[in-house]
Amino acid sequence: MQIAWLLLGIALATLSAGHAHAHSHHHKASQRSSSSSSSSKNSKQSAIAASSEEDEDYEYVDVDVDVDSSQSVERTTAHNAPLDIFTCCNQVQLSSCRTACENLSLGQLDVSSSRSELRKSCQLHQVEFWGCVNRTLEAVNRGKSWSGRRCCQTAVLPKCKNACATASASNELKGACRRSDEQVMYDCLEHQDAADSCCGKARTSECLQACRAVFEPPNETGTGSDDASLVDVACGERNADVLQCLRNHTDMTPPLDVEKYLPCCDYSHEEICRRTCNDVLQVKLQRHVERSDVIFERLEAGCGKPLPHLPFWQCFLTGGATPRSNELAANGIEGEPNKLGMDAAKRQCCEQASSHKCRRLCSQLYTNDWWEARASFETDCLEQPNELQLRRCIESVDRPCELGCQGLSFCSNFNQRPTELFRSCSKANDAAAREDWLMLQQRGFVRVLGQDLYIKNTTRCAPHKWQALVCALQLQPCTRAGHYNAICREDCSELLNECLDWTRQQQRPQAICERLQPADDEHIPCISLEAYLKPSKLNDEQSSLTMPCASKPCNGSELCVLQRSGRKGYACIPGCQLGQASTLIVPFGAYVRVGKLSSAAAASGGLSSSPPLSADHMVCRCGLHGHIEQCQPLPSYMQAHCTLPGGRSFRHGASFYLECNLCSCFAGETTCTKQQCRLPGYVDGAYTSLPCNCAAHYVPVCGTNGNTYASACLAKCMGLQESSYVYGACNARNACQAGAHTCPAGMQCLEKRQVCLSTMQKPCLQYICVNNSSSSCSSQHTEPLCDTQGITHPNACQLLQRQAQLAYWGVCRSEQFTSPVCGINGVTYRSSGAAWADYVLVDYVGRCREVGLLVSDMGHRCSSVTCPKPVSPHCRNIVPPGACCPICGGGAFRVIYSRKQLDRANYALRGQHSLLLTLQGVLHQLDTLVQLSECQLTGFLSMEVGIFVALVPRGQVNKLQLQACAAEAEKISTLISTQSPRITSNLALSSLTVSHMLEPSLSAAAPIAPGFAVFLLVGCLYFKFKVHF
Repeated sequence: MQIAWLLLGIALATLSAGHAHAHSHHHKASQRSSSSSSSSKNSKQSAIAASSEEDEDYEYVDVDVDVDSSQSVERTTAHNAPLDIFTCCNQVQLSSCRTACENLSLGQLDVSSSRSELRKSCQLHQVEFWGCVNRTLEAVNRGKSWSGRRCCQTAVLPKCKNACATASASNELKGACRRSDEQVMYDCLEHQDAADSCCGKARTSECLQACRAVFEPPNETGTGSDDASLVDVACGERNADVLQCLRNHTDMTPPLDVEKYLPCCDYSHEEICRRTCNDVLQVKLQRHVERSDVIFERLEAGCGKPLPHLPFWQCFLTGGATPRSNELAANGIEGEPNKLGMDAAKRQCCEQASSHKCRRLCSQLYTNDWWEARASFETDCLEQPNELQLRRCIESVDRPCELGCQGLSFCSNFNQRPTELFRSCSKANDAAAREDWLMLQQRGFVRVLGQDLYIKNTTRCAPHKWQALVCALQLQPCTRAGHYNAICREDCSELLNECLDWTRQQQRPQAICERLQPADDEHIPCISLEAYLKPSKLNDEQSSLTMPCASKPCNGSELCVLQRSGRKGYACIPGCQLGQASTLIVPFGAYVRVGKLSSAAAASGGLSSSPPLSADHMVCRCGLHGHIEQCQPLPSYMQAHCTLPGGRSFRHGASFYLECNLCSCFAGETTCTKQQCRLPGYVDGAYTSLPCNCAAHYVPVCGTNGNTYASACLAKCMGLQESSYVYGACNARNACQAGAHTCPAGMQCLEKRQVCLSTMQKPCLQYICVNNSSSSCSSQHTEPLCDTQGITHPNACQLLQRQAQLAYWGVCRSEQFTSPVCGINGVTYRSSGAAWADYVLVDYVGRCREVGLLVSDMGHRCSSVTCPKPVSPHCRNIVPPGACCPICGGGAFRVIYSRKQLDRANYALRGQHSLLLTLQGVLHQLDTLVQLSECQLTGFLSMEVGIFVALVPRGQVNKLQLQACAAEAEKISTLISTQSPRITSNLALSSLTVSHMLEPSLSAAAPIAPGFAVFLLVGCLYFKFKVHF
């Protein structure tokens, strides 16, 4: 095996300076061989004498070479011969010589004992070998004074290490060393270049020595040169340029109050790290001039790279928080009163814990008792396979699954994947994966779910798979369904069976892989490494999508929000943290739903094993200066099971089917869709496919909730009484006519349509009252409006003052159709822009006149309708429920919501800010979860109960956009289904209980405009339920 690696080193080693030096040595060899044969003995004697010399430079072995040998050597080295000791070793047959040669590296050739051993083992008549050695030694000696030579030992690949050993400048390494493979070496070289740049300006030997000490790396014990702190004294004003250069390259600011960091040392599980930490900080206490960059370098030497997810580094990065400081914060003694605890967002995940112990530890950790619970929660809960849901929920707060991965160097096979989900695709995690890879090679084990796996030599045993594994563990690719990160058990078993070191590992591969994915979780999707063993098939242009917030352009206290019409494509909005240590930011003015600290404390004190549990929450608002304020209690509820007639019971939060209808159980409330189910094999001539088997007649009625139903039958089927609706579409009625509104004197009525989702929103007003006589319009109703002339007004007050006619709310859009159009929700709009302003796509041109059937085997629907032309041949044609025509959609899903949850929220808001709890308010909040500029959200209240939501591409539609919009739709649907804190912490979205993706099937639809039927030869696609159980 060692010989195989030497052969690999020979193949890889091609050094930049080799060609010139090879010719130089050929010329010398020819001159020596042209001398008389009588000089052979003398040259041998001089070679033997030279073996006893111990000079500072490398020694060259002088051997006699005849003409034929010279020609042979010249043939061997004619084509850019590499200056590689492994190449020289390959030219000898004697095993002892080859062994001595193979045991050397170019970095060791300056050690006298190593050279002597080589002379003892290798005979002088081996001409080609010694000629190769001489050429190599000359190259090594040439760059001996180069300051970067000390970095060569950090190189990973033999090819690069040998290139570095023969180089005399950093730019000579470009051909042999890639930065993606040798990041540590290049960091070292940049450090040395900075030292040369700064210290070369020193005018005194004292300043030069002190400057060099600043750049001296810590040794293995974590201690460095004591002269590093004397640079200011040694250099002084005479060397001001040296000090300025040092400030440009290092952090000269000493950390304050190092005493508070001492408890951080106890966070590490490694004895050497704890000892290093205490030694470094104790030295800092005695010598207050030590710089923070030196301290962190010494900590890194004993504790590894600073990774934010490790408790040891978390303590340093959060300012050395101690139990005492948390106790003070909990009691409101220090700073603002602590309303939310450590992390109110993650505390909502505690409900997903499968064991009472983990629920208790979780509640403790994210309130104010985190010091006692931190270690147990990590090992007893997050690392346990039966707490998969809890771990996924917590990860979704700090690292939500987002589309796309690019810009990586070490994990380059993960680049150009715009339609795949990742939790941590960043250059920082790419660098961390490289560190993990190097550490795996050095230590021989990897830690997965709290368990050390001892591995054979990873450079020989499936290296590409191990690299893919360490990258996957850092980048955390997500499954589209469920957002899971576990590696597939098949990959785990294959890798461990092949490479696990059984001499040090007690458990068998099957038992280890069971921890990644238990056998009883076969239905849970997983991540396969197979896709990441080779690069993506897409190039940079093919994978180009616009995700302006992916680069995190805003600061830590701001939230990045997509702005499709803005110049930058995004906006940074001030926000509030949901706790002292929370990474979830909510925008200014947002209403959040968080758990009460009192209920969390009660839960942490001990949990009863008998359900149901009480859920106590409060609603708060993100106010000025990033503070959560105006907190009001929400009515509590019991997480009770749902029991159906016949005795079937379902737990709180579960989804299930009753015949063909999807149902949700939330706090004892069962909500089901209202499809009309058909018995298999039974033909019913009266079957219409619509809910409650209503006739497919379009005779619209307007409900008191502001929603237009296609018929009175459908309104009754949705639970409305006869007194709760009137005939005619809602937007056909003038909400501001005399007697229809209650605006006081001096205020003017202006239509503002909304669909109320809470039963407590009575009346559901369809207008607002505006004080248009006010001298300050900017202080009221700041939402922009578009008038009938296509002019955008900044607020309602200015629109009325200018006597303009309202077309729709929102910024004016480019109109595809300026005449009346029918939306996919069965509502007639004055233009396509007005429909889009209501999150509705155009179904067809003209007033609404038909109702689409909900099944595909009852003939063509909407026979009097002609559908618009498809915008692209790549469209995934979706026919929304009740619509006539397909839309060009990426993905669609149906959401079921809890009316009781909305009623509780409305109660806490005291009836104020009612727009937040409307259909438009929910769709707006869902739209903020979209990260792709190329996708637009559309949705409406479905006739089958629930909300239909789809993501459709914008602009020029291509296949990649459609795939990306489909993946983005599934991402949002999964956030709802898994009850991520990004959903449950949002007051408007916390009522959404279940979401299921819809999948296409062949369907008959209304006729397509002539000339474009070729795009839909197989018929339009109608969406039905896609169930993930």
